[in-house]
Amino acid sequence: MRKKLLSILLVTALASTLLAGCSGAASGAPASESTGSDGFVTYKACFAIGMTGAVNRFAIEKGLYEAEGIKFDVTDYESNDLTLSLISRGDIEIADGDPSTYIPAIKNGVPAKLVGNMWRYQGCFWLLANNDIQSFEDLKGKTIGTAGPSGGMKLSVLKMLEENGISEDEVTLVANGVYQDAYATLTSGEVDATIIHNPYVALAESEGVGHALGRAWDYIPDYYTGTIIASDEIINKDPERLQKFVTAYYKVHEEVKNEYFDEFITWASKYMNTDEDVLRKAVESEIDVWVDYPVIPEDRLEKTFEYLEQYGWIDGGVSPEGTYTNEFAQKAADELGLKKLEK
Repeated sequence: MRKKLLSILLVTALASTLLAGCSGAASGAPASESTGSDGFVTYKACFAIGMTGAVNRFAIEKGLYEAEGIKFDVTDYESNDLTLSLISRGDIEIADGDPSTYIPAIKNGVPAKLVGNMWRYQGCFWLLANNDIQSFEDLKGKTIGTAGPSGGMKLSVLKMLEENGISEDEVTLVANGVYQDAYATLTSGEVDATIIHNPYVALAESEGVGHALGRAWDYIPDYYTGTIIASDEIINKDPERLQKFVTAYYKVHEEVKNEYFDEFITWASKYMNTDEDVLRKAVESEIDVWVDYPVIPEDRLEKTFEYLEQYGWIDGGVSPEGTYTNEFAQKAADELGLKKLEK
């Protein structure tokens, strides 16, 4: 029997495909487009928001992609599930996001594959607690926000609890959203702790309303949390155009890290509506996982499947085979001279 989450994703994808003839892409054109009259290659995309998507959005606004001959027709991100629906309809051709959501969907028919890592793909989630919680032991009997009912952020909560000897039935877990929504549930007292992205940990500490109990990637460093996904349409019919984007993605991210870092911090503080010093602290606290390495690590992918199976989010015996390709990522790594960091 297929798990409930997979059924929902499959139904969404199939329903969206049926709607394709009516809705189509926003411009009425097919997703695959060649170089336009202005000399740019345009991609239909849906990119992450918040700190997860901040570097990419800065690079777009700064014109770093345009310097590579690339423009985007961006659909606003709302959820990973919606992103899958957009890919199934042909409304977008590239996106980024949570592989824990994308992988099961691909296994169940969404016409896409993972084609590379996000600029950070090692779980940039934090467990943020109010000031009454001083240790993991204090979480017993408390309410913890998990972002969603499944996926990488909830899994991070479960693993962090497990590593600290706390079982799931000793706490109350609630899906409380992400970013500002999750932060609001903590400051309002709706939850005692929550899994969350920065800069909200740095913000909570600066405002004196909470503190970090731990970084998820210190507990599950082998979990794969950030990926780039592309439609089968562009992979199979326009691979050179896809390669152009994949290579440019890592090139511009390296430029932001090495050439525009201070400017990025200033920009991101406005984008996140956060004091610049707080934003800088948030980014620097995660600099160790700003990797910009393209090639999807197969061992990490297999371990992620083990975790997904452990918590019942995929069927037993399912493998990651067929959900990804490293063809484009490897070419980007070779061209840009990017190496895997040895730890």
